[in-house]
Amino acid sequence: MPLALAGALLLLGASPAPIVQPAAGVAWTTDDVAKLAVDLDQLIANSAAVRSAHAGVLAIDTASGTVLYAHDADQEFQPASTFKLVVGSAALDKLGPNFRFRTTLELASQPGRETPSLVLRMGGDPTLTTADLTAALETVPGPSFAGVYVDDSAFERRPYPAGWTWDDFAQDYAPKLSAATLDENVVDVRVSPGATAGDPAIVERADGLPMGDPFATCDATLAASVDVVARATTGAAGSDDTIDVARGPLDCPEVVGSIPAGAAPETIGAAVYSPIVAVGEALRRAVAARGFALSGLHTSQASIEAATRPPAGLEPQRVLWTHDSQPLGELLGPHFWIPSDNLFGELLLEELGLATDAKPGSTEKGIAYEKAWLRTLGIDPATLTLADGCGMSQYDRITPRDLVTILQHDWNGPNRQLVLDSLPVGGARGTIEGIAGTPAAGRVFAKTGSMMHVRGLAGYLATARHGAVTFAFEVDDWNGDYPSLAALRAKVLSRIVSD
Repeated sequence: MPLALAGALLLLGASPAPIVQPAAGVAWTTDDVAKLAVDLDQLIANSAAVRSAHAGVLAIDTASGTVLYAHDADQEFQPASTFKLVVGSAALDKLGPNFRFRTTLELASQPGRETPSLVLRMGGDPTLTTADLTAALETVPGPSFAGVYVDDSAFERRPYPAGWTWDDFAQDYAPKLSAATLDENVVDVRVSPGATAGDPAIVERADGLPMGDPFATCDATLAASVDVVARATTGAAGSDDTIDVARGPLDCPEVVGSIPAGAAPETIGAAVYSPIVAVGEALRRAVAARGFALSGLHTSQASIEAATRPPAGLEPQRVLWTHDSQPLGELLGPHFWIPSDNLFGELLLEELGLATDAKPGSTEKGIAYEKAWLRTLGIDPATLTLADGCGMSQYDRITPRDLVTILQHDWNGPNRQLVLDSLPVGGARGTIEGIAGTPAAGRVFAKTGSMMHVRGLAGYLATARHGAVTFAFEVDDWNGDYPSLAALRAKVLSRIVSD
C-alpha cells in the first residue's frame, strides 16, 4: 500500500476497504432508473452543500450506455484535476502504455578544442532524480571536460501554461515546465526557529548543500543555483506556524511566514527559479564529486541559463549513458492520477505535441492533438476549453458528458484494466474524501479534482447488482464547506452503488 494512502487512512482512523472490481450484472429496469432519478434529484435539491453552486452529474450504465441519471450534464465546468483524465487517456492511445521518457548523457566536441564536453540531453522525464545523475557519472571516462551543458530543446521554453495563477508559482505543486526536469523541479528546504521570538528563522537546503547568496542567484541574468530567499521569522512559543513559500518581486522563491520558537524543524518544497540552471548545477556537482576537472564554468557569459545550453558548433561524439523512465503504464497511477501530479500532466501534454509535430513539443501542439483525438471519440471540441494538461488553468472547461465519453472510450479499449488500476479508489487507494465507511467504499474508481471553488470526481462505480456505472460529478462556483459536499457526493454514489 502506498505510504501516502496509509497515512491518510490512519488519520481517518480507518482501514482500507477491499477493492471490488466492476463485474457484469443484471440490467437496469425502467423502474430502477426512474426511482434512482427521483432519489438523486431529492438528494441534490435538498442539500445545502451545493445550494447556489453550479453542479453537474451524469451516470450511465457502462455496458449499454443507457443514461441512468443526468443533471446539467452538458454544461461546461471548471474541471480542476479531473482534467488529467484527458491527457492521460490521450497519451495511452497515442504514446502507448510502453512509452518511456528518455534522457541521455553524451560526449561532445567543439572545433578547436581538444578537451571534450558533456551534454545532458533531456526529455522531460518527471521521475528523473539527482541520484540518477550520480549513476550517470559512473559511465563517464574523465578526467577533464571543457564544460558541461544541458540540452532542454525537446520542449518549448515557456514556464507556465496560460491561466495559471501567480500565487501558485512558488509552490511545489506548480513548478516551472521544462524538458530539463530533475527532482520534479523542486528544492526542499528545512526551516528551524531562531533562538528567540523575532529572530530570523534558519532556512537550509534539506539535502545539506550550502545555500549560497540567494539575492545574487535569483537575478534573471546571473542565476546560478536553485537557492531561495529566506524571509521567514521566529514567532512566539505556541504561536501559529505560518511557514510558506511565495514568489518575490524578482520572481525569486522565498520562504515566508513564521515558525514558533522551540518548534521542531519542518521541511517545505519550493519550485526552483530556473529548471535548466538547477540541472546544470546538479550535473556540475556530480562531475566534481567524481574528481573530474572543468576548464570552463561559463563565467564569461552574461546569462547562466543561456550558457548552460550547448553552444553552437558542439558536435556529439558518443552516448555514454541512457536513462529510460518506467513505462507510462506503470507511471500513470502512482506518479500521475493517484497523487494528481501537475508537472507530470504538463510534460505529458508537451510529449504529445512532440510525438505529433516537429521539435519542440509544446502545450499548443499537445492541445491540437487532443482536439483531433477527441473528435475521434465523438466529442465536439467546442464543448470544452483546453488550456493545459493538469487542470490548474482558470481557462479549462469540460462537460460531465465529455468526461464520461472519455472514460467510456477507456473502458471499451485495450487499456481498461490498466486505467482501473491507475485510478484512486474511494476508501482504499488515494484520497477520495468522504467515501470511507460508506457503501461506496472500495467501489469508486475515480479521478478527483480540487481547487478554489471547484470540486470534481469522475470515473467508474462497481455496483452491487448492475455491473459497472460510468459517472462524472462536477461542482464549481461553490462556496460551501468541503465535508458537507463530500458527504453529499458519497450519498449520491452510495445510492447508485447499492441499487
